[in-house]
Amino acid sequence: MKNTEPSLLGVHPDKIKLTAIQAERLGALNDVPAKDLIGLTVAQISEKFRFRIDPTLLFFRKICGKVVKKDPVTGIEYPVAYATVHVEDTDCSFLGYFPAAAKYSWYFPFKCRREIIGTVKTDRCGNFCVYIPRWDIDWILKWRKERLCFPVIFERPSLADIIEELIPPEVIPFPKPGPGPDPGPLLRHDRGQLLATVEQRLGRDIARRLGTALSRLSLGASTVDAMELLQDDAFEAPLAPPLPSEFRMVDHSIDTRKGAASRLTMEGVRASVGAHLRMDATTLGNFDLRQFIGPFRRCADVYMPVWVPIIDIPDITFRVTQDVNGDGIEETIYSEGFFKVRWDAGTLLPVKLIASSIAISIPECGEIIDIPCGNIPAIYRAGRMPVRGDASMYDPVAGYALRPNRPHPAGNPVDPLPNPDAQSPFYGVVPIYGCVDVGTKATQYRVLDSYNSGPFLPVLNQSWWVTRLGASGMVTQYHHVVPAAGGWYDIVIPKGTNPNDWEPEKLVLDWNTWQAGNGKHVLKIELGSGGVPLAPQPATDAVAFHVDNAYPTTTFKVEYRKNGAGPFLPLVFPCPVANRGALAQDIEFRVTFTAAASHLRDVAMGGGGCGGGGITYVSGAPPGWFPASSLNPTSVVHWHEAPGDNSVSITAFFNLDASALQGTYSFSAWAASRAFNPAGGDIGHLQTPMYEYDPADIHVTPYFLFSVVNAD
Repeated sequence: MKNTEPSLLGVHPDKIKLTAIQAERLGALNDVPAKDLIGLTVAQISEKFRFRIDPTLLFFRKICGKVVKKDPVTGIEYPVAYATVHVEDTDCSFLGYFPAAAKYSWYFPFKCRREIIGTVKTDRCGNFCVYIPRWDIDWILKWRKERLCFPVIFERPSLADIIEELIPPEVIPFPKPGPGPDPGPLLRHDRGQLLATVEQRLGRDIARRLGTALSRLSLGASTVDAMELLQDDAFEAPLAPPLPSEFRMVDHSIDTRKGAASRLTMEGVRASVGAHLRMDATTLGNFDLRQFIGPFRRCADVYMPVWVPIIDIPDITFRVTQDVNGDGIEETIYSEGFFKVRWDAGTLLPVKLIASSIAISIPECGEIIDIPCGNIPAIYRAGRMPVRGDASMYDPVAGYALRPNRPHPAGNPVDPLPNPDAQSPFYGVVPIYGCVDVGTKATQYRVLDSYNSGPFLPVLNQSWWVTRLGASGMVTQYHHVVPAAGGWYDIVIPKGTNPNDWEPEKLVLDWNTWQAGNGKHVLKIELGSGGVPLAPQPATDAVAFHVDNAYPTTTFKVEYRKNGAGPFLPLVFPCPVANRGALAQDIEFRVTFTAAASHLRDVAMGGGGCGGGGITYVSGAPPGWFPASSLNPTSVVHWHEAPGDNSVSITAFFNLDASALQGTYSFSAWAASRAFNPAGGDIGHLQTPMYEYDPADIHVTPYFLFSVVNAD
């Protein structure tokens, strides 16, 4: 890491002078007047008040995090390099809003006091670490512990909290040992049904991320990705509160025209809430219905009024700034940092700060890998994956990675290695690294692409950001790499600087493969000057890349009969209902499921119920299909047996016992492509051997919902 020294503008934390808020908190914990502490450093306090202040309170706790910018389409998180993270002591007063019918609560700030206690730069990967005074944290915990429900209502619900609610406790325990949630128990639940439920409740993006994390879990595999995901906020973007009907049409404009007075304004809302709470409306001068924070967990043990004023709540918050327009002044790219950290955790887990859309992010980061440049232009890496020089990792002629998502010849996902070479394509935005500054007279370069054996044409309309730190190590510089006409890029960016000073170093093209099209691409570099190709061209090696951004396609057909007798009856939309008789009888289901993809990885299919007895798999899986696990008898799975195994069909039989409850049931599935992204965001480059892993970033979770009723 660079420049992540936990300090305030280069000053070590024990040399930073206490702010007024810090002095108040430390004094309150030790019965020392705040006026005697303000302006002193921790080192000075330790010496001056050695026998009056508990020395353990003068320790520091380290908290680390990462600032990222999320692609709104793909959900991929890109690092925000060299931004400034401000750590703030905050005392805020809120109007707590506890809707009677809602599971969550929201807060509207109306008076806040902030003081910066630390400032640090993110490194090239967006990471940062700071040291927080122990007494600051202890005061927050003590303050909340002494107040009814406060340790609960200021916790943001994590994804693990939500999933725990979605899974019936009689189906699967959800223990949470150690510093973070344990993802292991999730493997005991039918993956397709779980992801379908998550998608309905939390949206496709969360379901996709959870499916990707679960697809990488196996015996001995790293749980880091899954644990980090489970501890993420369940609601990454603020979720608007369900306001009372009388407040939903507030006019926030300032309009003095005739008739404007008849519309409800924020002044009227403040007056109404103030009267309800017996508070002076002027005290709520900064209360604005548009400035909400939440949702948060709510206390279920006591009755909560709808509106509750909560005064002077202490917290440590984060704010992130970055000079996004090049004017020398840093703009705020993240500020919604209230109650981001669960300070009562034994281990303070890393925080993730998702920057706004105006933030500048870079394509990727990671450890610097030496690229041997000679006197010819060349493509060496796609993301973190070498595409030249390692025949065991990549085939530069066919354009496939050979290690990720290897086939399993028996169709069993847990086949022991070794397995044959994979044919795994790329998807998404793929950073292409190589050499263009090769000592010729060229001042420009461009990348040429032959798509599906067509002619070589320039890659157009691709741009990206690069960044570096100035000589002081504090001032961040950004440069937007934009091509000239014909797809030409300057070799030196900007002119007069060393191209190797900019990060990511030796980035030739940040290639948006969605624009490129699915299929085989052969890329090569062309040198030029002034928009004209160099003559003669230095020799260059072409490298092939197979691209596949397509999602698998699937179909369901579900039929049923009672007691295994008679013809099967189809379950059809819009209201599929299985009538099992006024006197409930066993139901047999015949399910036909198909899945196809250009590069199919694996398929799973099974049934799920509503508790009190569920659907169980009976028979019908052809060779190459296997039970999902001994702990999960409800579904079957299939892994592609060879690169050409890209279409599967199964007719399977399931049973629902007559004793099962009436209600909604489902058949759900999972189908994944073996396409992956080598940029390093999933730490595939850190596997042993490198990229020997099974990512499933592109997948679908189709499901078939129906009702079972006791009727003839």
